[in-house]
Amino acid sequence: MTDRGVYSSRAGRLLHHASLLVCAVGLAGWIFHIVSPLWFLLSLVLRFLVIALGSFSAASGVFGRVLLRGPTDRPLLALTFDDGPDPDTTPQVLALLAAHNARATFFVIGERAVRHPALIAQLVAAGHQVENHSHRHSWATAFGPVSRLVSDFSSAQASVVSAGARAPRFFRAPIGILSPPIVEAARKLNLQLVGWSAKARDGWESTTVSAALARLLSSLEPGAILLLHDGGEQLSSRAANRPTIAPQVLAQLLPQMEARGLQSVTLSELLRE
Repeated sequence: MTDRGVYSSRAGRLLHHASLLVCAVGLAGWIFHIVSPLWFLLSLVLRFLVIALGSFSAASGVFGRVLLRGPTDRPLLALTFDDGPDPDTTPQVLALLAAHNARATFFVIGERAVRHPALIAQLVAAGHQVENHSHRHSWATAFGPVSRLVSDFSSAQASVVSAGARAPRFFRAPIGILSPPIVEAARKLNLQLVGWSAKARDGWESTTVSAALARLLSSLEPGAILLLHDGGEQLSSRAANRPTIAPQVLAQLLPQMEARGLQSVTLSELLRE
């Protein structure tokens, strides 16, 4: 580990390239009748498993270098919030953070930043960091072409800047799902991919406050990057957002952090930028 934080391993990317090679060899062997169709089928299964690992586990490092945690030499960690800003939840989160002199990083959805620019301004005024969580936050983001993703991420950048924040330097993928196009689009925009060391799963309808709190407390340590949500999932274009339990979780988490001598700072502060 370096003082710049912990990133996903290169071993995952080697596995990714190795699986490509296996599939290519299998296909060539099948075409020229050197190997059996079963061997080629097994190579396709291996490739599918590697893709699934890279898509749903940022820590695997299959598709790219992802920040997972910060340095551990100081009693600092980073609280991060996804899917905002939300006019109901974000002010509650802001009030709780202010009461405990804590700073956080908010990965905002561009469309919501456009609808609630005053909330972005409040985040900035309170000393928090505003980063990129895509413009439309679609479940299909990971499957889009690079050109479309560059346009989407750029729109989110512009929305954040127009609301009064500086241009984001970090990006967290919608739903946490990665893909080669997402990694390439982020690279083109010079955005660092960010994951987490622990997540509350507070965006899941079945998650209780106690369960979310327990998940975070088990990983409460210096350098941790903790994931919560200050915006609920949008169920449909006409339906209200599903509420998040983040304020209730945060109200119990912050005193526990203080009891352990831990302070929440922004990602840039955690990484000494």
